[in-house]
Order: sequence, then structure tokens, then C-alpha cells
Amino acid sequence: MRATLERLTAVVAELTGRTAGKVRPAGLNTWRTHDWHAVLLDIPLDERAYADRFQVARRQEIDDLWRWWSERSGAGGLEPRAVGFVGFYLLTLVAMHCSDRVRFHGDAPRHVALAGTTAEGVSVTLVADPDVRRSIVALHDPDAPPGARRGSSRGSAARAPASPETTAEWAAIDVTSLKFYRHGTTSIILTGRVAAPSQGRTAVFALKCLIHPYLTIPAITAATRDYLAEHGRLDAVESSPAVRVWASHDSWILMDLIRGRTLGEHLAHRAAGRPPAPARDILRPIDTDALRELGGALLPALAALEREGRRHDDLTPSNIIVETDREPGTVRLRFVDLGVNHLHTRSIAGPEGDGAYAAPEVRRDGVGHPRADLYSLGALLITVAGIPHNADGTVPDQFYVNSVGLARLLEDLTDADPRRRLLVTPLDPDGGTFEQIGRVFRDEMAILEQDGRERPRSRLERLKDLSPGAGTVARQRRMLQERSAQVRDSTGVAQLGQARRLRRWAWLCAVLLWCATALIVTWWSRDLGVSWQAKWFEMADEVAGRSGTGLAFFDDVRADDYPIPDPWGNLPVRLVTLTFALVSARLYLNVFAELSTVWAMPRGRSARVRAVAAEAGLRSLAILPAVYVVLPTLVQRDWWPLGTLVGHVTFAVVVQACLWFAWDTNERARAAGLSSVPLGEIATLGRLAAWQPTVAVYLVPIVGIGTLLSLDLVHDELVYACFVSLINLGIFYPKSAGTDAPYIRAGMNRAALAAERLEHLERKTR
Repeated sequence: MRATLERLTAVVAELTGRTAGKVRPAGLNTWRTHDWHAVLLDIPLDERAYADRFQVARRQEIDDLWRWWSERSGAGGLEPRAVGFVGFYLLTLVAMHCSDRVRFHGDAPRHVALAGTTAEGVSVTLVADPDVRRSIVALHDPDAPPGARRGSSRGSAARAPASPETTAEWAAIDVTSLKFYRHGTTSIILTGRVAAPSQGRTAVFALKCLIHPYLTIPAITAATRDYLAEHGRLDAVESSPAVRVWASHDSWILMDLIRGRTLGEHLAHRAAGRPPAPARDILRPIDTDALRELGGALLPALAALEREGRRHDDLTPSNIIVETDREPGTVRLRFVDLGVNHLHTRSIAGPEGDGAYAAPEVRRDGVGHPRADLYSLGALLITVAGIPHNADGTVPDQFYVNSVGLARLLEDLTDADPRRRLLVTPLDPDGGTFEQIGRVFRDEMAILEQDGRERPRSRLERLKDLSPGAGTVARQRRMLQERSAQVRDSTGVAQLGQARRLRRWAWLCAVLLWCATALIVTWWSRDLGVSWQAKWFEMADEVAGRSGTGLAFFDDVRADDYPIPDPWGNLPVRLVTLTFALVSARLYLNVFAELSTVWAMPRGRSARVRAVAAEAGLRSLAILPAVYVVLPTLVQRDWWPLGTLVGHVTFAVVVQACLWFAWDTNERARAAGLSSVPLGEIATLGRLAAWQPTVAVYLVPIVGIGTLLSLDLVHDELVYACFVSLINLGIFYPKSAGTDAPYIRAGMNRAALAAERLEHLERKTR
């Protein structure tokens, strides 16, 4: 029987019962090893191409062949050697199916369902068969005659002769010890033992065997053959993060076996015990424990690799092993499969699969790049944090909500243009890149942990979040203390100064609005005949040299037609000013207190005006609401409609100034090609833009009814006050200052960081 893939699939159809009497399976007994090699090279890489060529789905072929393998009572005349090669053919189809599921669908390799079990379960059984083991050894033998790798129009180039060291390592393998370990993107990974390795450190090895059809891609074959020369580093110290390689040839790599899960499997295991994601995805908490543990281990490992003068170029969750044979509480990450994965150039770009971690220039050019590992590091940190990747490659919103510093670092790592990576992060050119990034990462992690909002919230904590201050001042104090302890460079000093400034404004807002609220409550109690004399009121009277009944100092500024007590007549001003004070405190402290548009002051006149206008507007919301509340309360109760009108207009102007800044910044960032800004509409900024029509709708009755009240043409003042108060407490307090808060912070922080990157880019261009 002539050795072709069509002959083999016809035999499979005969063995599995799809056809009867058309071919004699025993014809496979005459095939030699190089015949099988040529046939395996000819397997179509694409699932659709396989179905079109053989009129049977690859998945169906696997299911039928596995059923025959599991239930066979006879081999249809096949000799054990031929049965072993048929089993290897099935093993190859399973590996290709698993690779597609991982690359294009984001499946975990160990959970790919297949043939009523899993791809791993099928592979374990196949490799345990002695005949399949012998076929593996025969097909990968480095001493096979040169002609054994020819015979197919799609075949790879002739092999280079194996070195004596390579031949010795291969000959030392105990064939009976071979076991299936896991699937790789382009490989099947086996384990086994040798009596005495000549280059390895242990008697147990990992053998990465390329899936045969990928041997038709010369770049993959060459990278595998040269892996020892390129990445082996036999002189590497024991502490090296790269796994020690014993030998490599055109279709396999022999290396130390590192016990443990891949990083992808480790994270999947962690995710299984994580609480369900919140209904609003933007509130998904960042896994700070995983970031501290795994991110804290990843950066030192990359720093060690950098000190050895090496880089990875394919830093993905499947190429990082989390060692398990360590002391409790310690984690060590080890790197495998260094070098470019040439399948990334053939992968669909998107948030799923290992291709999402490869730098754009690597996917585009198929070659390594000095800054490719920076991109992969940023993508890995996002995954470790438990946050799904954005399809467009931008940093997810959750980081902008919880940590401006961490979002800044991730933007600086994952810029699509390698020249713009580390554009903002301060680094000493004479120091190690990853070691310095590690220090920045640890600093930002400390700030994130002091913030505390990234953690899952208990019911009590969620209840506290409903308070007007939402714990902002205390949180900023903790973060400021941490930032003060970690200042090391000029950029750190600038961030510390910014943190101090924002904290002062938050503290000022809290003091002013809580004092205003105390005034309202005190005046309301006077209306109701409930009187108490607070010490600070007495002190104000003594300082002013006033004495008498009531609150003499404050009553001096009260208008003559403003009676106290007058419970019913003063009820409108009390309701409106109290609800306005509560909303204003929550709005500033929960939404705007940690926003700034001047992280880096733009040099352009127009951009500078927009940034300053937005910043002035944001800070004005810390002071002006207290003025709008205090004046009607202390001076003239009839001013509350005017205060309500001015307060809403002020708010609308500030929102417009912020949008003016954000829209312009994002447009300039897109024009400059900054990949940190989404190309389409930014949904988080859409939340802020939606405030404008809402405010406009409420301004109409506020202006109309307020004018009529001022002209004494309408007398239902209490009804109008209740309407305004209900708007404050029913809409602005829970929605604008509550549920919208994380979206506004994300949208504005993204724009502010884009402005900062633009300024640094302009300086670099100069």
C-alpha cells in the first residue's frame, strides 16, 4: 500500500466502521518510519481544510478512532508496530484539536472536552501504550537516516546532523518511563527518566515534541533545533528562572521537569474559588493577593533573566510554571519556551488565548524585540489581577477606578508602539529595567492596598459607602502616609505633592460641608424649640463680644424678615439646603476628590486652558456648595431658590469643563497614535456626558418655578422645596454621586493619564 494520508484515513474509516471492504488495513504493516513521517507532515493544519479534504470533521475522526482504540478486540490485521503508529496519528489529531481550542477559544488545555472524556485523558492513555511509545521514539530519533525526513511535498527542510551530546541524551531516555504530561500550543509534552543525564540536573526530564504538521513551518523547526544554542545557557546558575535545557533537535527539546501548574492553570484554580463577579463589571475587584504574590514573583524572575542577558519574547501564562515544591508561602516562577512563538503571527488577535500576551511587533514581524517582554508583562499583570482583557488591548476600566498609579504603569507597559513603552515611568538607564519596574509596582501595590476599595465589600462596608464622605478623607490620609514613605525620585515627589493637594481639598470640602450641615441641623432644632448651646457657638459670641439670648453672633447677620423659630415657614430652606449639602459632600468626596486634570501640565495653550478650567471646576465643587448652603441658612431664607439655581448651573459648567478637557485630550491622543485610548466611544465618559441633559431637564422647572416664587406669583413654596429635595436624595445622591461614581473616575482618569502621556511624548519628541 502506497503511503499517503488518503490511504491512512481510508484505513481509519475501515477500522471504525464508516466503510467496509474497500481497503485492507494490513497494508499499513509495510510502511516504514519515514513513510509515517511523510504522512503525518501532510495532515492539514486547519480544521476546515481537513474536513474539506477528507469529507469528515476532524473532531468526528478523533471520536471514531478513539472508540475503536478503546474497544478493539482485534487490530484488523495490523501488527503491533502499525497499531502504535495509528495511535500516534490519533495523538497528533488530539493535540491539534487542543491547540485550536486554546489558541482561538481560550480553553484551558487540561479541560478540553473530547471523545466523551478530555483531550488530556485520551493522550494519557495513548502514551501509556508501549507501541505508541516506540512510535514516538522512532519518529523523533535524531540518528534517523536523513531521508527519513523527506517524502512529502509539504515536508520540512533536511535535518542538520545531531551532535554527539544530543545523540547521547536521546539514547539515555528510558522509553518505558515515558508518560504524557500536558499539551502545548505546538507540542505534546512528555515526561520520563534517564539513568544519568549528561547536561540536566535531575534524572526526570520534560520532552517537548512538536506536533508533526508544524514541522512544515521552517521557522518553527529552526527555532526548535537551535533552542539549546539560543536559550540553553548550560552555565546558568541554579537560581536562573529559565528552565535548564539538556538538548534540542529539529522536532523536540529535552529539559528539566519543573513540577507545578502553568500560570494559566494556577490562575484558573484561584478563579474557581473566587466570589461571583458583581452585576456591574466595573466594580469587579482587583485580586490584590494574586498581584502581590504572583506579580511580586514575576518581576524578580524577569529581572534575573535580564541580568543573564536574556529575554523571553513569548511570555504567556502557558510558558510560566508556578513551582509547587517550595516552602509554604513562597512562590517561584520558572520560564519555558523562550523565543518567538511563530503561531502568534497566524492567530486571531483578541483577548483570548496566548496571542493576547505577545507584543504587537512580535505578532506582526514574527521576530523578537528588546521591549516585547514589557508588553507581555503588562498583559500578564492584568490577567493576574483577575480582570478580563479588553478586546482592543487598552487597560481595563477597573484599574482607573481603583489605582491611577497602577493604571499608569500598565499603560506604560502595554503601549502598542515599543518606542513609547516606559514613556512615563522614571527609570535610570544604568539600572536594570525590570528591577526598577518592580520597585514601581511594589509602590503602587502598597497604595492600592491602602485604598481598600478594590477588595470585595461586606454588607457593613457597602452601607458605609452610602455615607456622604464614603471614607475618602481617611483613605487619602493612609495613601498619603504610604506615598510619603516611598518617595525616591522627582516623579515620586510630584505624585506626593499631588496627593497632598488632593487630600487638602478633600479635607476642606468635608469640613465646610459638615459645618454647613451642623448649622442647618442647629437652626432646624431652634425652629422646633429644641435648643442646645454648642461650645463653638459660645466661642464665636465671646470673640465677637456679643451676649444675649440665642446665638447672638450668627443672628446679627440674619435678615429682618427671617424669623426664628418658624418651623413651617423655614421648612423649605431647611429641606433643600440639607439635601443639597449631603449631595454635594458625596458628589465631591466620592467622585471628584481623587480626580485631577493636571498630572502633567500641557504646554499647548488650548490644551493648558482646558486642563486648568477642568481642574478649577473640580476644586470649586469643594468650596462653592458650602457657600450656597450657608448663605440661605444664615442670612435670608428666601434665597434658597436662587442658591438651588446657581448650584445646578455651577455643576453643569464643571461637567462641561471636564468633558471639554476629556474629549479634546482623547482626540489628541488618538491623533498621536496612543494605544491607551480606545478608538471608539468611551462608555465611561458617556456616563458623565449623560449628566448634562439630566441637569438641563431639572434646570427648566428650577428656573421657571424659582422665578415665579421670587415674583410672588406662586405660593406653593413647600411643594417646590419637596420636589427639589426629592431630586437631590432620589436621583443625584444615589445615582450621580453613587452608582455613576466609578464610571466617572474611570473616564476622567483615563483622559488625565492620556494628557500626561501626550506631554511626555512631546518632550521626548523635542
